[in-house]
Amino acid sequence: MNTPARYWIKFKHGDLAYLRTRLLADLSREHFAVLLGKTQQINGYTIITVSDLLFPAPSDYAQQSVASLRIRKDFIHRALSELTGRYDVDTMIDVHTHPFTSTGVSFSATDDEDEREFFRFLNDTFEGLHYASIVFSQSRYAARVWTRGGSGSVIARRTLLKTQTHPERIRSADLREPDETAAAPGEDTFFHRSALALGLEVMRAIMRDQVISIIGVGGLGSVVAEHLIHMGFHALNLIDPDTLERSNLNRVVGAYYEDAEQQRPKVEVVKRHLTRINPKARVLACRRDVYDRETESVLALSDWIIVATDTHSSRLKAQELSLKYFVPLLSLGVNITVQEGTLQDMSGEVITARVGDSLCLQCLHRINPLKVASERHPEPAIRDALVTRGYVTGKEVKEPAVKTLNTFLATMAVEVLVNQYTETRRHVPVLVYENNGAMRVYEDRESVQQRYKHCFLCNV
Repeated sequence: MNTPARYWIKFKHGDLAYLRTRLLADLSREHFAVLLGKTQQINGYTIITVSDLLFPAPSDYAQQSVASLRIRKDFIHRALSELTGRYDVDTMIDVHTHPFTSTGVSFSATDDEDEREFFRFLNDTFEGLHYASIVFSQSRYAARVWTRGGSGSVIARRTLLKTQTHPERIRSADLREPDETAAAPGEDTFFHRSALALGLEVMRAIMRDQVISIIGVGGLGSVVAEHLIHMGFHALNLIDPDTLERSNLNRVVGAYYEDAEQQRPKVEVVKRHLTRINPKARVLACRRDVYDRETESVLALSDWIIVATDTHSSRLKAQELSLKYFVPLLSLGVNITVQEGTLQDMSGEVITARVGDSLCLQCLHRINPLKVASERHPEPAIRDALVTRGYVTGKEVKEPAVKTLNTFLATMAVEVLVNQYTETRRHVPVLVYENNGAMRVYEDRESVQQRYKHCFLCNV
């Protein structure tokens, strides 16, 4: 990560763009809003996830001009009442504009004084509440989280705004970010041809400030990882607790016979392969389960989570962490069905679950709770009984697997991911591949339309 910021304010998909559009529609006057969010600390970082946007009515402004504003206390009291009356939020973020500024922006001395006093009021009056602030110019922002220092002093921490997709992001006016004027890849360099296809801005983004975490680096995840390195992504986290077996050698890229014989960790083998392709890549090999606390911190600080596991429990946990920390998720899976020696089905799908789209693996009915229980229930007797009684089948049966199908799905997944940066094609939440009689790729609209609209995970 190139930015030194350890304080992040994260938005659902579309919320930052909507917030800026609404506040900056009228450049003749400053405008104001209050955001309600949840503060979480993990691995030395503070992450605030924004749940709601509250806008004052015209009557809530006591005074409003191009260079100043004053909000009536009733609006602030209503916002505080909602904040303190809910269990899912504990943070107030006030937002205002400096519409007279087209580029750089900073908090004024008046802002400093007013916000410092308001933070002291919150800190002294309410237990466990947090406070942050944002100011927008026409094209940039400055943001800060207010904290108490060790001696009780009040400190404003510079903060980074993060969005679900790169095109929605705007640049900070006071934090070091990747240099837009950095030299383009030369004709003889690794990524010159990728830059010709994707454009310089996209290449600079994915090469300098994007962290992608891949859960499961077997036949699907290892191919995804190789594609990402070839596309220019420089920071990958590989998460998988398993070691290589000889049966893995027909599909795990970078794996050799001696790796399987010595039962080397999959993450180490794939990392070796990736760093031989690009020695400058930052690849973390995390030989841990997705339920591990250390894995949670890795995922929380990622820009995308890619799930390529073969268990329902791991996919459910990845989806929960995605929604908890506002990290968009890509899920890919394959199916090969063979009956009496005849191939009956060869297919797969890629699901994109961005926070704010009201769509996840749970509401799409891609998580089977009985299978989750059979995989994770703390009582071994219950896990075994679910299988014995026929509620869960094939628990110990190795599924058929071929690299060609894995490669098709991995390629689709990376194409879908890259499109989140380029937006060259319409976003498709569920994309299906089939190779039954003839190859075809199509959008699964039915699953999206029939998803559970009151999902306890993504629509609360």
